[in-house]
Amino acid sequence: MTGEPRGMREIWLSSTICAALLVAAAFGAANGGQWATTSDQCLGGRLDAPVRIEVFSDFQCPACRAFYVSTIRQVLKDYSTRDKVCVVYHEFPLAMHPYAREAARYSVAAQRLGRAQWAAVVDALYENQERWSLDGKIDAALLGAVSAEDFAKIKRMLGEASIEDAIARDIALGQQRQVKSTPTWFAMSSITKEQKVEGPMDYRVLKPWVDANIK
Repeated sequence: MTGEPRGMREIWLSSTICAALLVAAAFGAANGGQWATTSDQCLGGRLDAPVRIEVFSDFQCPACRAFYVSTIRQVLKDYSTRDKVCVVYHEFPLAMHPYAREAARYSVAAQRLGRAQWAAVVDALYENQERWSLDGKIDAALLGAVSAEDFAKIKRMLGEASIEDAIARDIALGQQRQVKSTPTWFAMSSITKEQKVEGPMDYRVLKPWVDANIK
């Protein structure tokens, strides 16, 4: 693509990625895309939604932030609110990020309070990533994301062994599914089998595939 305007290259790359995603639909991953998932793991949408997107993510990973802010947040707004897409998030903190596992603890604790609290904490962690990634001061980054009462509950749960167990289970699941980097995500629907994608994808590229699979 050398010599073509940058905009044209970006369009070509987006089209290529979208085509690859659609082609991948013809090939089912192990177990035919059927993995044990419970309703409380849906960040948005119903578990029986026509499309499911499962993301293995690290809160301190810049690419994970970009994928959430630019794509997943829009999917949640446009599709999950209408129960067309179930978005599932799995904790996959990488050892290279010193504060990622602590951030994951906040996420798991908030998840246990309810979807609204979990979604608010996830959004705040990604939105304020640059701030808390510098010093690990996650409390300040979450200020105002949930009520003072809920935040106190989250803080009390952080040290519970079950929180760490939940993170370990997500990591083990990711390893079982050959996740080696973040974000790695799996798209599946009632029409197509599971397909694995490594790295973020622009919302404008993902949207046509979602639309084709919710009909």
